[in-house]
Formats: sequence, C-alpha cells, structure tokens
Amino acid sequence: MPEDNLKTSVLSSLFWKSLERGGVSGVQFIVQIILARLLLPEDYGIIALIVVFIAISQTFVQSGLGTALIQKKDVTDEDYSSVFYLTLVVALVFYGILFLGAPSIAAFYNQPLITPVLRVLGLTLFFGAVNTIQNAVIARNFQFRKLFISSLGAVLLSGIIGTAMAYAGYGVWALVGQQLTSIIALCAIMWFTVKWRPKLLFSLTRVKELFSLGVLGYGQQDRKNPISRDMVREVLCFTMYATLH
Repeated sequence: MPEDNLKTSVLSSLFWKSLERGGVSGVQFIVQIILARLLLPEDYGIIALIVVFIAISQTFVQSGLGTALIQKKDVTDEDYSSVFYLTLVVALVFYGILFLGAPSIAAFYNQPLITPVLRVLGLTLFFGAVNTIQNAVIARNFQFRKLFISSLGAVLLSGIIGTAMAYAGYGVWALVGQQLTSIIALCAIMWFTVKWRPKLLFSLTRVKELFSLGVLGYGQQDRKNPISRDMVREVLCFTMYATLH
C-alpha cells in the first residue's frame, strides 16, 4: 500500500474507532441508567455473581488468537478458518462446563436463578468466537467504519430489547436479553458488512504458530471482550446509581 494511502487509512481508522468507542459508550451509558431505574439490586446481583465465570470462559475461548490474527504479517483463509473452528470447539467445551456446573454454582451462592441465567448467558461464548474473527478482519483491513455501524446498530437494538423487557417486568432476564441481543446483532450485522466466510480448512500447525504469537498480545485480549466488558460496566453503573440515590 502506498505511503499516502496508508496514512489516510490510519487516520480514517482512528476517527471511526474513536467515534465507535465514544458513540457506543454514550448510548450504553444512557441505556444502563434507564435499566438501573427499572431493575432491582437483586437483578444486578445475579449478573455480578456470574460475570466472572463468563469472562474467564471468554478469555480461554479467545486465547489471544484474535490478536495473533491481527499481528501476523500474512494471514490466509486457512489461518482464519483454523482459528474459527478451534474457538468454536473451545466455546463448546467451556459452555458444557458452565452448563453442567451451573447448579453447583447456584447452590454455592444459594441463588437458584443462577442456573438458568448462566446457561442462557453462556451462549454468548459461541457468538464471541465468531466475532473474534470478524474483528480481526476489520482491524487488518482498516474497516473501522463498518465496526462503528455494526456496534452502534447492535447497542441500539439491544438497548431497546433490554429496556422493553425491563418495563415488562422480566427482571434479570432483561439484562440477559440485552447481552444476547447485543452480541447476536453484532455478529449478524458484521456477517453482511464484513466479507469473510469460514471455509473447510484447518491446520494445527497454523494454530500453534498463531497461539505462540497470541501469547505475546494476550494482555490486550480483555479489552476486546465486549460481553464481559459490557456486563461489568452495567454492574458498576448500577452501583454508582444506587450510591447516589
């Protein structure tokens, strides 16, 4: 890529990335304030108890491979597809652990509602695996305008769903519905805006190479986890609101 075009792409990417972070965060903050007025402390308490299990599982599902796809000099369809299938398998394993372990976690905290909530919210692991590849494609091709459109659309739709469910009296399920809608909508919109599709390719050698590279950027992975980040933000937002009122 010519130097002038590269500079233009970088500046454009910075603009759209900043707009995405500011715009999406602003909408999320408004939605969370509304939800905090509609939901009970117990609803956020359930989410606060299980968010750590979702976040840890997401970390293992991603394993730094998304970062590795971005950092690698030359990436092929085999790289993308190999990571895609591997992350889906890991997501399946950890979802199985969460599904089977949910009753024990619920019994430990003496909160029976944790069992169904954790099992449903755990489904975000699969969509998070898909979104890892989509984000890597966007980052490598400086397509942050598409990320802005996708993220804003997802946060608006999930905000509407979550608020409607909260008004209807669904309690903690309003938060679950919001999170599920957010990641599903994000993946769905990106499916049409990001021109990447998995192929029937898999290479263990490529996976090992990417994993070695991903370990170096592993510390960045938590900032790229929209599910755990959003849930933590919701809990903190409610805590702040409850403190002020």
